[in-house]
Amino acid sequence: ARRGGAVATSVGRRRATRRPYLRGYSAEPMDPAGPLRRDRAAAPLRLAILMSHPIQYHVPIFRELAARDDVDLTVYFCWDFGIRETYDREFGRVIKWDVPMLGGYEHRFLPNWSPRPGPTFFGEINPSIVSTLIRGRFDAVLVYGYSHLTSWFAFLGAKLSGTPLLLRGISHLLDERPGWVRAAKRLLLPFVFRLPRFCLYIGAHNRAYYEAYGVDDDRLLHTPHVVDNRFFARHAAELAPQRAEVRASFGIHDDAPVILFPGKLVEWKNPLMTLEAFRRVRTRHRCHLLYAGEGAQRGELEEAIRQGAVPDVVVAGFLNQTEMPRAYAAADILCLPSRATETWGLVVNEGMSFGLPVIVSDRVGCGVDLARDGENGFVVDSVDALERALEALVADADLRSRYGARSREIIASWGVPECADGIVGAVRRIVEERGA
Repeated sequence: ARRGGAVATSVGRRRATRRPYLRGYSAEPMDPAGPLRRDRAAAPLRLAILMSHPIQYHVPIFRELAARDDVDLTVYFCWDFGIRETYDREFGRVIKWDVPMLGGYEHRFLPNWSPRPGPTFFGEINPSIVSTLIRGRFDAVLVYGYSHLTSWFAFLGAKLSGTPLLLRGISHLLDERPGWVRAAKRLLLPFVFRLPRFCLYIGAHNRAYYEAYGVDDDRLLHTPHVVDNRFFARHAAELAPQRAEVRASFGIHDDAPVILFPGKLVEWKNPLMTLEAFRRVRTRHRCHLLYAGEGAQRGELEEAIRQGAVPDVVVAGFLNQTEMPRAYAAADILCLPSRATETWGLVVNEGMSFGLPVIVSDRVGCGVDLARDGENGFVVDSVDALERALEALVADADLRSRYGARSREIIASWGVPECADGIVGAVRRIVEERGA
Protein backbone atom coordinates (compact mmCIF):
# COMPACT_ATOMS: atom_id res chain seq x y z
CA ALA A 1 0.00 0.00 0.00
CA ARG A 2 2.18 2.78 -1.26
CA ARG A 3 1.12 6.26 -2.19
CA GLY A 4 -2.31 6.06 -3.76
CA GLY A 5 -2.25 2.29 -3.36
CA ALA A 6 -5.35 0.14 -3.39
CA VAL A 7 -7.23 -0.74 -0.23
CA ALA A 8 -7.37 -4.49 0.48
CA THR A 9 -10.00 -6.24 2.60
CA SER A 10 -10.38 -9.81 3.90
CA VAL A 11 -12.61 -11.56 6.27
CA GLY A 12 18.91 -18.72 37.85
CA ARG A 13 14.75 -18.09 37.87
CA ARG A 14 15.44 -14.50 37.01
CA ARG A 15 17.29 -12.89 39.87
CA ALA A 16 14.96 -10.20 41.22
CA THR A 17 17.79 -8.74 43.26
CA ARG A 18 19.51 -7.72 40.04
CA ARG A 19 16.38 -5.91 38.86
CA PRO A 20 14.79 -4.35 41.99
CA TYR A 21 11.58 -3.51 40.14
CA LEU A 22 10.89 -7.25 39.68
CA ARG A 23 10.65 -8.13 43.37
CA GLY A 24 7.34 -9.82 44.02
CA TYR A 25 6.51 -10.09 40.31
CA SER A 26 4.55 -13.18 39.27
CA ALA A 27 5.33 -14.50 35.80
CA GLU A 28 2.00 -16.32 35.51
CA PRO A 29 -0.43 -14.73 33.02
CA MET A 30 -3.18 -12.65 34.58
CA ASP A 31 -6.76 -12.21 33.45
CA PRO A 32 -7.48 -8.46 33.33
CA ALA A 33 -11.05 -9.08 32.22
CA GLY A 34 -12.12 -10.95 35.32
CA PRO A 35 -15.86 -11.65 35.37
CA LEU A 36 -16.40 -9.36 32.38
CA ARG A 37 -14.94 -11.85 29.86
CA ARG A 38 -17.09 -12.99 26.95
CA ASP A 39 -20.44 -11.37 27.75
CA ARG A 40 -22.31 -12.68 24.70
CA ALA A 41 -25.54 -10.91 25.64
CA ALA A 42 -23.92 -7.51 25.06
CA ALA A 43 -23.41 -5.88 21.66
CA PRO A 44 -20.13 -6.80 19.99
CA LEU A 45 -17.18 -4.64 20.96
CA ARG A 46 -16.11 -2.52 17.99
CA LEU A 47 -12.30 -2.58 18.05
CA ALA A 48 -9.83 -1.00 15.64
CA ILE A 49 -6.19 -2.08 15.68
CA LEU A 50 -3.40 -0.08 14.07
CA MET A 51 -0.23 -2.00 13.20
CA SER A 52 2.74 -1.16 11.01
CA HIS A 53 2.45 -4.24 8.74
CA PRO A 54 1.22 -7.84 8.88
CA ILE A 55 3.43 -9.68 11.39
CA GLN A 56 3.29 -13.46 11.58
CA TYR A 57 3.21 -13.46 15.37
CA HIS A 58 0.21 -11.13 15.63
CA VAL A 59 -1.99 -12.57 12.88
CA PRO A 60 -3.16 -15.51 15.08
CA ILE A 61 -4.25 -12.99 17.72
CA PHE A 62 -6.29 -11.09 15.14
CA ARG A 63 -7.95 -14.31 13.99
CA GLU A 64 -8.73 -15.27 17.58
CA LEU A 65 -10.36 -11.89 18.20
CA ALA A 66 -12.30 -11.99 14.91
CA ALA A 67 -13.65 -15.45 15.74
CA ARG A 68 -15.25 -14.25 18.99
CA ASP A 69 -18.92 -13.36 18.90
CA ASP A 70 -18.39 -10.40 21.25
CA VAL A 71 -15.80 -8.64 19.06
CA ASP A 72 -16.19 -6.67 15.82
CA LEU A 73 -12.58 -6.20 14.69
CA THR A 74 -10.91 -4.21 11.91
CA VAL A 75 -7.12 -4.14 11.59
CA TYR A 76 -5.43 -1.24 9.79
CA PHE A 77 -1.95 -1.72 8.34
CA CYS A 78 0.46 1.06 7.36
CA TRP A 79 2.43 -0.87 4.73
CA ASP A 80 2.70 -4.32 3.19
CA PHE A 81 6.05 -5.73 4.32
CA GLY A 82 5.95 -9.54 4.39
CA ILE A 83 3.03 -9.75 1.96
CA ARG A 84 5.16 -9.05 -1.07
CA GLU A 85 8.88 -9.64 -1.45
CA THR A 86 10.76 -6.97 0.52
CA TYR A 87 14.43 -6.55 1.36
CA ASP A 88 15.24 -7.01 5.07
CA ARG A 89 18.47 -5.25 6.03
CA GLU A 90 19.33 -7.48 9.00
CA PHE A 91 18.60 -10.73 7.16
CA GLY A 92 20.48 -9.29 4.20
CA ARG A 93 18.02 -10.77 1.73
CA VAL A 94 14.55 -10.43 0.24
CA ILE A 95 11.83 -11.77 2.56
CA LYS A 96 8.30 -12.96 1.95
CA TRP A 97 6.64 -15.05 4.66
CA ASP A 98 5.35 -18.44 3.54
CA VAL A 99 2.29 -18.57 5.82
CA PRO A 100 -1.08 -16.86 5.13
CA MET A 101 -1.07 -13.40 6.70
CA LEU A 102 -4.37 -11.80 5.72
CA GLY A 103 -7.16 -14.37 5.96
CA GLY A 104 -9.58 -14.78 8.84
CA TYR A 105 -10.01 -11.17 9.96
CA GLU A 106 -11.16 -7.90 8.43
CA HIS A 107 -8.34 -5.56 7.50
CA ARG A 108 -7.42 -2.47 5.48
CA PHE A 109 -4.14 -1.19 4.10
CA LEU A 110 -4.05 2.56 4.65
CA PRO A 111 -2.46 4.63 1.84
CA ASN A 112 1.16 5.22 2.86
CA TRP A 113 2.56 8.57 1.72
CA SER A 114 6.13 7.80 2.72
CA PRO A 115 8.55 7.88 -0.25
CA ARG A 116 10.50 5.08 1.49
CA PRO A 117 8.12 2.80 3.43
CA GLY A 118 9.91 1.01 6.23
CA PRO A 119 10.39 0.54 9.99
CA THR A 120 11.39 4.16 10.62
CA PHE A 121 9.51 7.14 12.04
CA PHE A 122 8.85 8.60 8.58
CA GLY A 123 8.54 5.20 6.90
CA GLU A 124 4.86 5.11 7.83
CA ILE A 125 2.88 8.24 6.93
CA ASN A 126 -0.81 7.34 6.87
CA PRO A 127 -2.85 10.42 7.80
CA SER A 128 -6.13 8.76 6.73
CA ILE A 129 -6.20 6.95 10.10
CA VAL A 130 -7.53 10.23 11.55
CA SER A 131 -10.67 10.29 9.38
CA THR A 132 -10.99 6.51 9.76
CA LEU A 133 -11.31 6.83 13.51
CA ILE A 134 -13.64 9.82 13.29
CA ARG A 135 -16.01 7.91 10.99
CA GLY A 136 -15.60 4.51 12.60
CA ARG A 137 -17.32 5.07 15.97
CA PHE A 138 -15.17 2.37 17.57
CA ASP A 139 -15.40 1.40 21.22
CA ALA A 140 -11.59 1.52 21.34
CA VAL A 141 -8.51 1.70 19.14
CA LEU A 142 -5.42 -0.34 19.95
CA VAL A 143 -2.17 1.18 18.68
CA TYR A 144 1.03 -0.86 18.62
CA GLY A 145 3.84 1.44 19.73
CA TYR A 146 4.58 5.11 19.29
CA SER A 147 7.73 5.08 17.12
CA HIS A 148 6.08 5.82 13.76
CA LEU A 149 4.42 9.01 12.58
CA THR A 150 1.14 7.21 11.91
CA SER A 151 0.92 6.26 15.59
CA TRP A 152 0.77 9.98 16.36
CA PHE A 153 -1.88 10.47 13.68
CA ALA A 154 -3.84 7.74 15.49
CA PHE A 155 -3.41 9.54 18.83
CA LEU A 156 -4.84 12.67 17.18
CA GLY A 157 -7.70 10.73 15.59
CA ALA A 158 -8.59 9.12 18.91
CA LYS A 159 -8.66 12.52 20.60
CA LEU A 160 -10.78 14.18 17.91
CA SER A 161 -13.24 11.28 17.72
CA GLY A 162 -13.43 10.59 21.45
CA THR A 163 -12.28 7.02 20.84
CA PRO A 164 -10.64 5.47 23.92
CA LEU A 165 -7.01 4.58 23.22
CA LEU A 166 -5.14 1.39 24.13
CA LEU A 167 -1.36 1.30 23.73
CA ARG A 168 0.72 -1.87 23.43
CA GLY A 169 4.48 -1.97 22.97
CA ILE A 170 7.52 -4.13 23.68
CA SER A 171 10.06 -1.68 25.14
CA HIS A 172 12.01 -2.34 28.33
CA LEU A 173 14.71 -0.74 30.50
CA LEU A 174 17.45 -3.30 29.89
CA ASP A 175 19.30 -1.41 27.16
CA GLU A 176 21.85 1.30 27.81
CA ARG A 177 20.79 4.44 25.95
CA PRO A 178 22.75 7.65 25.25
CA GLY A 179 22.12 10.41 27.77
CA TRP A 180 20.23 12.59 25.31
CA VAL A 181 17.86 9.70 24.48
CA ARG A 182 17.14 9.08 28.16
CA ALA A 183 16.55 12.80 28.71
CA ALA A 184 14.19 13.03 25.74
CA LYS A 185 12.23 10.02 26.95
CA ARG A 186 11.94 11.43 30.47
CA LEU A 187 10.49 14.59 28.95
CA LEU A 188 8.21 13.08 26.31
CA LEU A 189 7.00 9.65 27.45
CA PRO A 190 5.10 10.71 30.59
CA PHE A 191 2.98 12.85 28.26
CA VAL A 192 2.56 10.05 25.70
CA PHE A 193 1.56 7.51 28.33
CA ARG A 194 -1.16 9.79 29.71
CA LEU A 195 -3.02 9.48 26.40
CA PRO A 196 -4.19 5.83 26.58
CA ARG A 197 -6.88 4.62 28.96
CA PHE A 198 -4.85 1.43 29.40
CA CYS A 199 -1.29 0.44 28.60
CA LEU A 200 -1.15 -3.25 27.71
CA TYR A 201 2.11 -4.76 28.89
CA ILE A 202 3.60 -7.96 27.48
CA GLY A 203 5.69 -9.05 30.47
CA ALA A 204 7.58 -7.96 33.58
CA HIS A 205 10.21 -5.77 31.93
CA ASN A 206 7.67 -4.04 29.71
CA ARG A 207 5.48 -3.33 32.75
CA ALA A 208 8.47 -1.81 34.53
CA TYR A 209 9.06 0.42 31.50
CA TYR A 210 5.57 1.90 31.73
CA GLU A 211 5.87 2.31 35.49
CA ALA A 212 9.18 4.15 35.12
CA TYR A 213 7.41 6.79 33.03
CA GLY A 214 4.54 7.32 35.42
CA VAL A 215 1.81 4.86 34.40
CA ASP A 216 -0.21 3.90 37.49
CA ASP A 217 -1.03 0.31 38.34
CA ASP A 218 -4.74 0.76 37.61
CA ARG A 219 -3.94 1.61 33.96
CA LEU A 220 -1.74 -1.44 33.36
CA LEU A 221 -3.24 -4.65 31.96
CA HIS A 222 -1.44 -7.82 30.95
CA THR A 223 -1.59 -9.07 27.35
CA PRO A 224 1.23 -11.64 27.13
CA HIS A 225 3.63 -11.67 24.18
CA VAL A 226 2.77 -14.90 22.42
CA VAL A 227 3.12 -17.14 19.41
CA ASP A 228 0.55 -19.60 18.11
CA ASN A 229 1.38 -22.46 20.49
CA ARG A 230 -1.11 -24.69 18.70
CA PHE A 231 0.79 -24.34 15.42
CA PHE A 232 4.12 -25.29 16.99
CA ALA A 233 2.72 -28.02 19.24
CA ARG A 234 1.08 -29.62 16.20
CA HIS A 235 4.37 -29.60 14.30
CA ALA A 236 6.19 -30.95 17.35
CA ALA A 237 3.86 -33.95 17.46
CA GLU A 238 4.08 -34.52 13.70
CA LEU A 239 7.88 -34.28 13.53
CA ALA A 240 8.73 -36.28 16.66
CA PRO A 241 8.60 -39.67 14.86
CA GLN A 242 10.80 -38.22 12.10
CA ARG A 243 13.47 -36.80 14.40
CA ALA A 244 16.36 -38.83 12.94
CA GLU A 245 15.42 -37.89 9.38
CA VAL A 246 14.97 -34.23 10.31
CA ARG A 247 18.39 -34.12 11.97
CA ALA A 248 19.95 -35.84 8.97
CA SER A 249 18.51 -33.13 6.69
CA PHE A 250 20.75 -30.68 8.57
CA GLY A 251 23.75 -33.00 8.26
CA ILE A 252 23.48 -34.39 11.81
CA HIS A 253 23.73 -38.17 11.78
CA ASP A 254 24.04 -39.17 15.43
CA ASP A 255 22.03 -38.68 18.63
CA ALA A 256 24.40 -36.23 20.35
CA PRO A 257 22.66 -33.13 21.79
CA VAL A 258 21.98 -30.29 19.33
CA ILE A 259 22.21 -26.67 20.49
CA LEU A 260 19.99 -24.41 18.38
CA PHE A 261 20.73 -20.71 17.78
CA PRO A 262 17.49 -19.42 16.16
CA GLY A 263 18.00 -15.84 15.05
CA LYS A 264 19.57 -13.34 12.70
CA LEU A 265 23.33 -13.58 12.38
CA VAL A 266 23.96 -10.02 13.53
CA GLU A 267 26.41 -8.74 16.11
CA TRP A 268 23.94 -7.88 18.87
CA LYS A 269 22.53 -11.42 18.92
CA ASN A 270 26.00 -12.79 19.78
CA PRO A 271 26.42 -15.65 17.29
CA LEU A 272 30.22 -15.50 17.74
CA MET A 273 30.00 -15.71 21.52
CA THR A 274 27.75 -18.74 21.09
CA LEU A 275 30.39 -20.33 18.86
CA GLU A 276 33.13 -19.73 21.43
CA ALA A 277 31.11 -21.23 24.28
CA PHE A 278 30.24 -24.20 22.10
CA ARG A 279 33.88 -24.67 21.06
CA ARG A 280 34.89 -24.98 24.71
CA VAL A 281 32.11 -27.44 25.54
CA ARG A 282 32.75 -29.45 22.38
CA THR A 283 36.29 -30.26 23.56
CA ARG A 284 34.77 -32.21 26.46
CA HIS A 285 31.41 -33.47 25.16
CA ARG A 286 30.09 -34.61 21.80
CA CYS A 287 27.41 -32.15 20.65
CA HIS A 288 26.30 -30.10 17.66
CA LEU A 289 25.56 -26.41 17.07
CA LEU A 290 22.84 -25.47 14.57
CA TYR A 291 22.43 -21.86 13.40
CA ALA A 292 18.97 -21.18 11.92
CA GLY A 293 19.27 -17.67 10.56
CA GLU A 294 20.89 -15.32 8.10
CA GLY A 295 22.58 -11.96 8.48
CA ALA A 296 25.57 -9.68 8.04
CA GLN A 297 27.83 -11.73 10.34
CA ARG A 298 27.45 -14.98 8.46
CA GLY A 299 30.75 -14.60 6.60
CA GLU A 300 32.64 -13.74 9.78
CA LEU A 301 30.99 -16.64 11.59
CA GLU A 302 31.89 -19.16 8.89
CA GLU A 303 35.45 -17.86 8.81
CA ALA A 304 35.71 -18.28 12.60
CA ILE A 305 34.46 -21.86 12.26
CA ARG A 306 37.12 -22.57 9.62
CA GLN A 307 39.96 -20.79 11.41
CA GLY A 308 39.18 -22.52 14.71
CA ALA A 309 38.49 -25.87 13.08
CA VAL A 310 35.34 -26.08 15.22
CA PRO A 311 33.60 -29.40 14.44
CA ASP A 312 29.89 -30.21 14.24
CA VAL A 313 28.60 -26.71 13.41
CA VAL A 314 25.83 -26.27 10.83
CA VAL A 315 24.84 -22.86 9.43
CA ALA A 316 21.46 -23.56 7.86
CA GLY A 317 20.72 -20.00 6.73
CA PHE A 318 17.30 -18.35 6.64
CA LEU A 319 14.39 -20.66 7.45
CA ASN A 320 10.87 -19.43 6.73
CA GLN A 321 7.92 -19.92 9.07
CA THR A 322 6.98 -23.38 7.83
CA GLU A 323 10.63 -24.49 7.90
CA MET A 324 11.51 -23.39 11.44
CA PRO A 325 9.65 -26.26 13.17
CA ARG A 326 12.18 -28.68 11.65
CA ALA A 327 15.01 -26.83 13.39
CA TYR A 328 13.21 -27.03 16.74
CA ALA A 329 12.46 -30.71 16.18
CA ALA A 330 16.15 -31.40 15.52
CA ALA A 331 17.27 -29.53 18.64
CA ASP A 332 17.76 -30.44 22.30
CA ILE A 333 18.64 -26.98 23.69
CA LEU A 334 17.69 -23.45 22.60
CA CYS A 335 20.30 -20.70 23.00
CA LEU A 336 19.59 -16.95 22.62
CA PRO A 337 22.46 -14.98 24.25
CA SER A 338 21.70 -11.52 22.79
CA ARG A 339 23.74 -8.71 24.29
CA ALA A 340 21.27 -5.88 23.58
CA THR A 341 17.97 -4.86 22.00
CA GLU A 342 16.24 -8.25 22.37
CA THR A 343 12.95 -6.76 23.52
CA TRP A 344 11.43 -10.22 23.98
CA GLY A 345 12.70 -13.18 21.94
CA LEU A 346 9.63 -14.96 20.55
CA VAL A 347 11.80 -17.84 19.34
CA VAL A 348 11.93 -18.78 23.03
CA ASN A 349 8.14 -19.20 23.02
CA GLU A 350 8.41 -21.34 19.91
CA GLY A 351 11.16 -23.57 21.27
CA MET A 352 9.30 -24.06 24.55
CA SER A 353 6.33 -25.39 22.59
CA PHE A 354 8.73 -28.09 21.39
CA GLY A 355 9.75 -28.85 24.96
CA LEU A 356 13.24 -27.36 24.73
CA PRO A 357 15.21 -26.12 27.73
CA VAL A 358 16.28 -22.53 27.07
CA ILE A 359 19.37 -20.43 27.69
CA VAL A 360 19.07 -16.65 27.32
CA SER A 361 21.19 -13.67 28.23
CA ASP A 362 20.17 -11.21 30.92
CA ARG A 363 19.35 -8.74 28.11
CA VAL A 364 16.56 -10.88 26.62
CA GLY A 365 13.18 -9.46 27.58
CA CYS A 366 11.36 -12.75 28.16
CA GLY A 367 13.86 -13.95 30.76
CA VAL A 368 11.70 -13.25 33.81
CA ASP A 369 8.49 -14.53 32.33
CA LEU A 370 9.52 -17.60 30.36
CA ALA A 371 13.22 -18.48 30.63
CA ARG A 372 13.28 -19.11 34.36
CA ASP A 373 16.76 -19.66 35.69
CA GLY A 374 17.10 -23.03 37.40
CA GLU A 375 13.59 -24.06 36.40
CA ASN A 376 13.46 -24.58 32.65
CA GLY A 377 16.85 -23.16 31.68
CA PHE A 378 19.50 -20.61 32.52
CA VAL A 379 19.96 -16.84 32.35
CA VAL A 380 23.57 -15.91 31.56
CA ASP A 381 25.63 -12.72 31.42
CA SER A 382 28.99 -13.76 29.90
CA VAL A 383 30.66 -16.31 27.66
CA ASP A 384 31.86 -18.19 30.74
CA ALA A 385 28.33 -18.40 32.12
CA LEU A 386 27.07 -19.52 28.74
CA GLU A 387 29.71 -22.24 28.64
CA ARG A 388 28.65 -23.51 32.07
CA ALA A 389 24.97 -23.51 31.12
CA LEU A 390 25.59 -25.33 27.85
CA GLU A 391 27.76 -27.93 29.55
CA ALA A 392 25.19 -28.55 32.28
CA LEU A 393 22.53 -29.37 29.70
CA VAL A 394 24.74 -31.15 27.18
CA ALA A 395 26.16 -33.47 29.84
CA ASP A 396 22.89 -34.35 31.60
CA ALA A 397 20.05 -35.89 29.59
CA ASP A 398 17.80 -36.07 32.67
CA LEU A 399 18.25 -32.34 33.29
CA ARG A 400 17.36 -31.61 29.66
CA SER A 401 14.24 -33.74 30.01
CA ARG A 402 13.10 -32.05 33.24
CA TYR A 403 13.74 -28.54 31.97
CA GLY A 404 12.05 -29.33 28.65
CA ALA A 405 8.94 -30.63 30.39
CA ARG A 406 8.83 -27.47 32.51
CA SER A 407 9.10 -25.35 29.36
CA ARG A 408 5.96 -27.02 28.02
CA GLU A 409 4.14 -26.40 31.30
CA ILE A 410 5.04 -22.71 31.39
CA ILE A 411 4.19 -21.96 27.76
CA ALA A 412 0.86 -23.82 27.93
CA SER A 413 -0.74 -20.85 29.73
CA TRP A 414 1.05 -18.21 27.66
CA GLY A 415 -0.77 -18.36 24.34
CA VAL A 416 -3.00 -16.61 21.85
CA PRO A 417 -6.28 -17.06 23.82
CA GLU A 418 -4.70 -15.48 26.93
CA CYS A 419 -3.50 -12.47 24.91
CA ALA A 420 -6.90 -12.06 23.25
CA ASP A 421 -8.58 -12.30 26.66
CA GLY A 422 -6.44 -9.40 27.86
CA ILE A 423 -7.34 -7.20 24.89
CA VAL A 424 -11.06 -7.99 25.13
CA GLY A 425 -10.98 -7.39 28.87
CA ALA A 426 -9.47 -3.93 28.35
CA VAL A 427 -12.14 -2.93 25.81
CA ARG A 428 -14.88 -4.37 27.99
CA ARG A 429 -13.70 -2.30 30.95
CA ILE A 430 -13.77 0.83 28.80
CA VAL A 431 -17.34 0.09 27.69
CA GLU A 432 -18.45 -0.60 31.27
CA GLU A 433 -16.87 2.65 32.48
CA ARG A 434 -18.50 4.72 29.77
CA GLY A 435 -21.84 3.07 30.40
CA ALA A 436 -21.59 3.82 34.10
